[in-house]
Amino acid sequence: MKLLNLINKKVHIIGINGIGMSALAVYLKKNKIDVSGSDIASNSNTKILEKNGIPVQIGHKPSNVRGKDMIFYSTAIKDNPEIDAAKKSNIPFYNRSKLLQLICNDKFTIVVTGSHGKTTTTSMLGHLLVCSGLSPTIITGGIMNNFGQNIYLTDSNYVVVEADESDGTVFKLNPKILIYLNVDKEHLDYYKSFTKLKSKIKTYIKKVSKNSLVILNNDDIFLQKLSNISKNIITYGKSTKSNYYYKIDKLTEKDSKFNFFQQNEKIAKIKSPLLGEHNVQNLCAILAVIKHLNIQISNKDVMNFKGIQRRMNTLGKIKNSILVDDYAHHPTEIQKLIEVCKLYKNKDFFLIIEPHRFSRLNDLYSDYIKILKNIKNLIILKTYSAGESFEKNMKDSKNLVNDLNVLSNNKVSYIDTYDELFTLLDTLVNAKNSKIIVAAGAGSISAQMRFFYESRKY
Repeated sequence: MKLLNLINKKVHIIGINGIGMSALAVYLKKNKIDVSGSDIASNSNTKILEKNGIPVQIGHKPSNVRGKDMIFYSTAIKDNPEIDAAKKSNIPFYNRSKLLQLICNDKFTIVVTGSHGKTTTTSMLGHLLVCSGLSPTIITGGIMNNFGQNIYLTDSNYVVVEADESDGTVFKLNPKILIYLNVDKEHLDYYKSFTKLKSKIKTYIKKVSKNSLVILNNDDIFLQKLSNISKNIITYGKSTKSNYYYKIDKLTEKDSKFNFFQQNEKIAKIKSPLLGEHNVQNLCAILAVIKHLNIQISNKDVMNFKGIQRRMNTLGKIKNSILVDDYAHHPTEIQKLIEVCKLYKNKDFFLIIEPHRFSRLNDLYSDYIKILKNIKNLIILKTYSAGESFEKNMKDSKNLVNDLNVLSNNKVSYIDTYDELFTLLDTLVNAKNSKIIVAAGAGSISAQMRFFYESRKY
């Protein structure tokens, strides 16, 4: 099946308001495919979809799929009356990964994947390729501030795609260029073990590198071991043994400056608006792609990148307090976030964590303890379940707070409701000391922090 086969067909997407599915829906609509969708609730993506002429039904019911020719559904969807109705009516239905395959087939596809940093890397790469004149279609898992949505559509043969490991989607794609940023203990609910995840990645890199370029992070222990699989693999990182490597010049709360090397030759001095060494590392992967494609960009192009919503996103300032929203929800991501916040000199740092999923908290409990035990001003919210059930013998946010208070010399606060959080935030922002307050999580904390800021910024 090809994407062309969907023209003049009525396509319905279940879970259309998700950050990934909404981008694909817009792609279909712009390619003259009749598309509709449904979801359990509206959100900011609903407005983008409706602006693009895509009707969205709130609530899942069998009548939503009546008369449809094909169904695509989000991985987040489990039992669903619309899927049941499709089965009864013999309407073909497929997972999101199938739709992404159809879009990428017959295109010069550049895939960005890994455990962390995918959205920012995909977006910056896409932005720079647009600046170069290649003007690819860009599909990401976040709202790109340069373009105002999670997809940038062009007629170019180039497509830059963020591909997720969470449901195995990435392993079904056959890109011309594959960037693998890192490998971490993530999505273990799907893979059942870290060993199985690594085995899947190794097999995939072997397959892709037979005919396509693979760019691996040489500072990642697991990926470094795979760098000799094929002559089509190149590496990047801090290690001077990499094909492309960087040397930090200066990291501040405003920008990052570094030198970029190919083999042992310095080929560029870069200034980036992205903060922290992890973003310097990811930018090296992007620059490796640009060198491979033999295209030209300027440092002005790099500095014109406006970032991604919910990625170290400064909401604004209330009195002496800077409020920041971030998507970090894995211990490694939280650690990188902490490192960036330390760049803000002469400001007290307050960290608000909303743990995401009981399974992730329990799988990585010791990692959470390790990175959080030395935070002076730490507030932990009730765990955001993301639809999971709390099971016997599991630990939750209260356990995490109790254990941290035993292990740490700092008092860790537990917050059960957003109303309690707002009361605490009111106290913090009205205090005279200069501070940065960072809220991290993949659940509702982002919307709540935006609400708090908007209701008090005057």
